[in-house]
Amino acid sequence: MNCWEILELEPTSDKKKVEQAYEAKLKMINVEEEPLAFQKLKEAFDSAIFLSGTIIESNRPVELSKPSIEADTAVESNTKGWPVEESQEVPSENEKPKQENNVMVFEQELATVYEKMDFFSDVEKWTPLFSNELEWTSAEHDEIAEIIQTLLRSNYRVLSRQNIDYLDTFCDVDFLAKEHKSDNDFRYIWTQIKHVPPFSFDIYQDIPKEERIEYFTNRYELFQIVEGAVPNQSSWSERLHMCRTLTTKDYDVITLQISYLLLNDFRMEQEQTVIEFKGLLSEAIALKSNKTSDFFSAYYAWVKQKGSTNDVLIYDKSELTIPTTTIDLLMGYVYFKLRRYSHVKKCWEELSKKNPTLFRPQELAMLQPIDVKYVPQKNQKSMWRYVGAVFLLLIALSKISGLVSRNNERNWYSSLSDIQNSFNEENNLETNNVTADLLELKESENLYEQFIYYFYIDREDEDRASFIEANTVGQAKEMAQSMTVSELPEIMIDSRYDFYASPDNVTGYGPVTALTLLDEDEPFIILQEDKEERISAIFGDGWEVLAKDKFKALWSDIQVRPMMSQKFFVVYYLLSDERNENLKDNPEYATENVKILLEKNRSMPIAKEFEAGTWQISQDEEDKLYTIINDKNDEHRFILSYDEYGRLEHIYGDEWETIDDTKKKTIYDNVEEEKIGVY
Repeated sequence: MNCWEILELEPTSDKKKVEQAYEAKLKMINVEEEPLAFQKLKEAFDSAIFLSGTIIESNRPVELSKPSIEADTAVESNTKGWPVEESQEVPSENEKPKQENNVMVFEQELATVYEKMDFFSDVEKWTPLFSNELEWTSAEHDEIAEIIQTLLRSNYRVLSRQNIDYLDTFCDVDFLAKEHKSDNDFRYIWTQIKHVPPFSFDIYQDIPKEERIEYFTNRYELFQIVEGAVPNQSSWSERLHMCRTLTTKDYDVITLQISYLLLNDFRMEQEQTVIEFKGLLSEAIALKSNKTSDFFSAYYAWVKQKGSTNDVLIYDKSELTIPTTTIDLLMGYVYFKLRRYSHVKKCWEELSKKNPTLFRPQELAMLQPIDVKYVPQKNQKSMWRYVGAVFLLLIALSKISGLVSRNNERNWYSSLSDIQNSFNEENNLETNNVTADLLELKESENLYEQFIYYFYIDREDEDRASFIEANTVGQAKEMAQSMTVSELPEIMIDSRYDFYASPDNVTGYGPVTALTLLDEDEPFIILQEDKEERISAIFGDGWEVLAKDKFKALWSDIQVRPMMSQKFFVVYYLLSDERNENLKDNPEYATENVKILLEKNRSMPIAKEFEAGTWQISQDEEDKLYTIINDKNDEHRFILSYDEYGRLEHIYGDEWETIDDTKKKTIYDNVEEEKIGVY
C-alpha cells in the first residue's frame, strides 16, 4: 500500500487534508500497543506531506475567462504535475502570465523523478534536477535546498548513501542542518540520514512499483531492529514477511536475517542456529559473494574450529554491509576468547548498555570498570577457534581467492566530494609513499598494526615516540626508544592485506602475536604482551634475537591447535611406524603427562582400524572441548581433551587414561552428529 492508500485519501496538494486524514487514522490506533501500525501511519503521513508539495490533482478545475494560447499552455502544464499553491490563479486575458521560475521547474522535475519510482539505485536519475543550477538565484537555491531537506526527511529510509551524498553535494545539507534556518529536529535527523545502511537498491526492479517505498522502508527497519541490539520477534517477523513476500533475492535482507539470528545466539551453541545459519549463508552466497558473506563464513569457521581468529579480525567495519551491532558482537566474542580485554570492551561496552541480556555474568563482569587482573578467569584459547584438517584445502583455496577479490572489492562508492578529498589525500601522501590504505594501520584498534605502521611503513612519523611511551614497557620500550629505525630490515608491505597476524597464548610467554607476510612460511616478527596488553618483548631481525631453535619452537607453539594436536595423535602416532622420530620432532603437541603416555605405548601395533575412522566434536558441562575418535566400525575408541594452549591434555581409552563414567556420559550425550572422516 502506498501512502495515499494508507491514509485513505486521494492524492492532493492540500496539506490540511493530509493532516486531517492522518489525525483521523491516528485516533483508530493505540500507539503503545500497536507501534508498528503507528510507524507505518507516520511514514505514510511524511511521504504524503512531501508529495503534496510536488504534485497536484490532475483533474483540478481551472477557470478561464477567455481561452488564449498562454492560458492553454498554463492548463497543460498544470495537468503534468506543476506545484500550484491554493491561492494561485491562472492569469486573465489582460494579465501577463507569471514567468516560470527555477523553483517551479525543479519541483515539477522532482515530482516526475519521484513518480517513476526508479530513483533508488541510480544517481543519474537525479542529475536532470540540477542541469540548470548555474541559473539559480541565491533565493531560489535556498528554496530548493529546503525542498531537498524535506525530501530527505521523509524519504531517507529508501535512499541509498550514494543518492544522499549526491543531493548533499549540490545543496550542502550538512551546512544547512547547522544553520538557524533549519529547525532543531532536522539537525538531529541529518546524522541519521547521513548514516543510512550501505544497502544496494538494484533489487527495486524485482518489486512492483507501488510496493517499492514500503519494501525499502521495511528493510531499513529490519536493519534498525538489529542495530538496536534488542530482538523484537513480533516486529521483526512482520517486517521480514512483508519483504520476503515481495522478493527472496535481496542479498541485504538475507544478511540481516543472519545478523538477527546471531543476535539471539552469537556463540552458535544451538543446533537450530547452525542449521538456519548455513541455509541463509548458502542462500546469500548463491546471490553474490562479497566481504560480508566472507566475514560470516570466517566467523562460522572460527566458532566451529575450522578457521583462524585472524580470518575474522582482518575485516574492517566499513567493508561490511551489516549493522555495527553485529560486527561488534562477533568480533568482541573472538577477542573475549583471546583474553584481549581492552578490545572486548571497545566492542561490547555500548552493547552491554543497550541489552545486558546478550551477555553472561562473567562477560559482564569483565566489562566493569575494574582492573583486568581481577577478572576471575585464566587466559585460554577458545574451544571454537581451530581448524579441522578436513577443511584445510578449502581454506587455502578461499585465502587465494580472497586475495584476488580484495583488490576488486576494496573500493566502495564515494560521493563526488569524497572522491576529490581522497584524490587530494593521496597526492599529499605520495611524497612519503604512504597510501591511504596503509595510513589506516596507524588508526587501527590492533596494537600490532600500529606497530607495523610506525616501524615498517612510515619511519618518519613524529607520533612514534608517543606510541612507544603509551604501548611498550620494559626491554621492548628501551629497544624501541634507542632503535635506529632506518636500520631495520625493509619489509615489503604495500597493503594492510599483505600480512596476517596469529595471536595466541604460549607457555612461558603468555599473549603473543606473530606477524607473517602472506608469501612467507615464518613470521618476520613476534610481539609479546603483558597483562595490560602493552608490548613487553619484540622478537625478530633487528630486535631481540631468539636462538633459531627457540624462535622456531615459539612459532610452532603459536600454530598449535587442538585439531592439529588430534591429527598428530592419530596420523603421526596411531597410524605411523615412525613414532620415535615424530615424538622427538613434535614435542609441542602434548603436555608432559601425555608425552609420558605416548612414550609408554609407542611400541603398540600400528592401529590400522583408524585408517577409515572418523572423529566428532563434543563438550562437557563447562563447555570444555573434547574430540571423540572412532574406528572404522564407528565405535568410540578415544576421548581427547586439550589444555589452554591447544595441546593434548588427556587421552582416555583402553590402556590409556580412565575417565569418570558421569563425565564420559556427558561427553557422549553432547557429541555433534557430524562425523568427519579426514584428519
